[in-house]
Amino acid sequence: MKKVFFYTLLMSGIAFTSCNQKAAAPKSDDKMSTESKGVNIKLSELATNKDLNCDMPLSEGAIADTATYQGKIYGFCSTECKADFMKDPEAHLAKK
Repeated sequence: MKKVFFYTLLMSGIAFTSCNQKAAAPKSDDKMSTESKGVNIKLSELATNKDLNCDMPLSEGAIADTATYQGKIYGFCSTECKADFMKDPEAHLAKK
């Protein structure tokens, strides 16, 4: 029974940290803003209601970071997901 509990706890920890991967520093682009609006942004202000890096659904109050790309605001579950998106936004938008 202890092994089952430990395994369940371990797998839960992996699920919660899947978006907290370390990412390289993003490139600067004049079409892209790295400014964050923080957690007070509304879903209606976002171009999509999911994190385009990890496909996690977003909800108001649970948006960790945002980026503006080509005039649209995108929300992210973590700063790491935002950084990964910013490395190649076109690739992430293509799979949207």
